[in-house]
Amino acid sequence: MTLRPRLSPVIDRFLAGQFFGPFVVCLIAFTTAYLLGDMFDRFDDLIRYGGLGILGLEYFALKLPLIVSQVLPVASLAGVLLGFAILNRSGEVLACQQLGISRLEMAVPVLFIAILISGFNFMLSETVVPAATREAKYLYDVELKKRELKAVFAARRIWVRAHDGFVSAESYDRRTRTLHGVTRYTVDSDFNVDTIARASSVQWNGHKWIPDGLKVFKIDQGGVVPANNTRLDLGLSPADFALLRLDPEEFSLWELNRYIQDLRSKGLDPGGYVVDRDLKYAMPFSCLIMVALGMALSLDPLPRNLSLGRSFGLAIVIGFGYWLAMGITTSFGRSGLLAPWISAWLPNVVFAMITLSIFLFGEER
Repeated sequence: MTLRPRLSPVIDRFLAGQFFGPFVVCLIAFTTAYLLGDMFDRFDDLIRYGGLGILGLEYFALKLPLIVSQVLPVASLAGVLLGFAILNRSGEVLACQQLGISRLEMAVPVLFIAILISGFNFMLSETVVPAATREAKYLYDVELKKRELKAVFAARRIWVRAHDGFVSAESYDRRTRTLHGVTRYTVDSDFNVDTIARASSVQWNGHKWIPDGLKVFKIDQGGVVPANNTRLDLGLSPADFALLRLDPEEFSLWELNRYIQDLRSKGLDPGGYVVDRDLKYAMPFSCLIMVALGMALSLDPLPRNLSLGRSFGLAIVIGFGYWLAMGITTSFGRSGLLAPWISAWLPNVVFAMITLSIFLFGEER
């Protein structure tokens, strides 16, 4: 028994090109739609602060790497479905299978391109995206909206200037609006430290900060003595911490790892940051999953009659389903109902199983 030789490089390039061309078109279309949506969402601020000029263009240019990274999976799926819808309409897929070329052989060159796209997405998320997102955030909040940059990191602690002193904290959880390891320094008119207030944590309830484990000390000539005052007035609001680099998109993987280790070394729960770290591995891999799913659907007999419009619509529906599943499992992971790695990888596993089932139970023609 002799084995039929592998596909020729010409057919490999042809099939890869049939995917890559529509993929690039879909990537541009989805990126443009995302960018326009973001622009309309911020339109009031752009008008109010004069952001429709060079500053606004610079801001949206800095947002492009993050947008491209986020739309790559859906663009990959749409590229496969549209590219092979064209081949199915002209009967070329059926002709290849009549020549004895299996579905797996047709999928190999496309999956190879998908692996390169996944690698590109990972590298983009680890290099360009964090720096560009940080710069875009600074440009929007400081240069465009003219907000004062009060908060800085020093030795992995947060220091914020208040109206009558300084506030120091070990970390800030933006989702729960909670500061951990807080120390409030109040200074007098001669800039001498007058009062020190310490709390294990403080949480914003919408109107004021609610401290936990508060201790207040008064500094006078006799030394440090406990104060009767049990109130804590930070003189700040959560908006004063808006410029802190605590969004996952603003961290590279090693920066996020270091931040998680730093929180754990101080006895603090890293919470959702562990989920965000696992997502940095899972999200680039979703490009490969989406391409494989698109190939399984395109080469299965039933969806071959889909038109270009229906193929594009199917890509939108599947992409929405994937992001919905990712949002649900991520929420479960951040709330502690699922282990972080399970919440990050479960949608990929589920969609990979769906892909494998469609491919295995599909028919060769």
